[in-house]
Amino acid sequence: MNSGWYFTSEWDLVPVRRGDALGFRAGADYFAELLAPGLSNSTFDARWITLLSWCLKWSHVAWKNAGGKDLSRRDDQRARYAWLRPLELLWVVRALRAGQDTGQLRGSRSIKRWFKANEQSPNFAMSPDQFRRYRQVGTYGAYRVVFRTVSGLTEGGDGWTPSSVAHRLAEIANDGLPHAARLLDEHFEQRIQWGSWSGGNEARYWLERGWPTSRTIIGGLQPTADAATRELLPEKERHLLESVLFSAGSTRRITAEVLAQAKSASSHGDLCDALANSSLLLTTLGPGSLVPLPAFSRFADAAMDAMRALWSEINHDDDQQAPALNRLSNSVELGSRLDKLRKESYTWLNTAARNDFPHQRVITRLAEAMCGAKTPIGQLRVLVRHHHEHGGGRRWFREQSGTLVPLVADTGIAASDYRFRLQSLSRLAAQCGVANMNKALDALAQHGSSDEEGDVL
Repeated sequence: MNSGWYFTSEWDLVPVRRGDALGFRAGADYFAELLAPGLSNSTFDARWITLLSWCLKWSHVAWKNAGGKDLSRRDDQRARYAWLRPLELLWVVRALRAGQDTGQLRGSRSIKRWFKANEQSPNFAMSPDQFRRYRQVGTYGAYRVVFRTVSGLTEGGDGWTPSSVAHRLAEIANDGLPHAARLLDEHFEQRIQWGSWSGGNEARYWLERGWPTSRTIIGGLQPTADAATRELLPEKERHLLESVLFSAGSTRRITAEVLAQAKSASSHGDLCDALANSSLLLTTLGPGSLVPLPAFSRFADAAMDAMRALWSEINHDDDQQAPALNRLSNSVELGSRLDKLRKESYTWLNTAARNDFPHQRVITRLAEAMCGAKTPIGQLRVLVRHHHEHGGGRRWFREQSGTLVPLVADTGIAASDYRFRLQSLSRLAAQCGVANMNKALDALAQHGSSDEEGDVL
């Protein structure tokens, strides 16, 4: 059997993020794929699966009418997405018009500028580069893994062509709209010069002809607001989503049920203990597969706590933009974080089955170096050196002549911890009625566990 790489969308260069400060991402992704396969840390609103199914259905009709036939080449996929992107943005428009300002509304800042410009700016007031990058940072970009991997959503898992469940979800979304805003097949059977709308005018088509009522009609389904992320979706919608996301005996369902049953858990680490000790999960995933999970979780959290404390010290030095390492090492707060990291280092090194963990090398290297550092200045140098040598993405700072020089702006937004999709899984399970996920979500909220990038446009 031959195997190879395939793409459902091209990868354009985007601003480098600070998402892997210590090089632990491969380890986190390993556990995430074991516990919540087919999801991502940004896949946390089941309603968006319904709305994107609607977007895929109608953009597919428009794309085919415009001559689209093949999705095997990247140029063809780019042309396909050009018909999808305006629809996902128009659902954000609808939410903002309805007064909703929270939830997964990617691109909302640009759309608000578009409102102020009386909706005359092209492409929702995004620059050409922002509009292009929305393919990666937009809503479909956050959910494309689901549409590729969850059976029943797209044909052959191509991520583009709606399959049976996606068509049924699209019907739910359409029926939930005010009558005047619903799309029908006959709307696309009228005489339309499709060639004049292709190649850059797709957004204008949807605004002027394809779905113009989206700009004025309020009501119907909306993306889930922050305050409602734990609420059940309507019965028909949630049963369909449950059937594909949490089918009986699936790993995602078992993980969700184990999390729901961990009533005494009060932290992310406690939930990892419950997962590692679940006999049902071990039977499903294999004995020993989750043994390193609790120690890895706590070690990674301690390391990121230390990184954030160091970053705070660097950016709150009133006298210097590049404070000296000697001065930083005298910080009581930073010292306590480094001391905790050193303690968790010993725990990691003494963890059973650590050597069987396929991504342990980088983690163990930091743990061994921290255990060997006896002084605060030595521990600080270990952390700085590890970040420089193993961090992924943009480096936060660099050492220069005994000082730390910041390399990125201080936005006031704390860097995310390494996570295993548990919050995303728990939110989806709550919306689909798999179990009462409130205790698990409370525990996950204790340490800011989301990896959501937020609205960057």
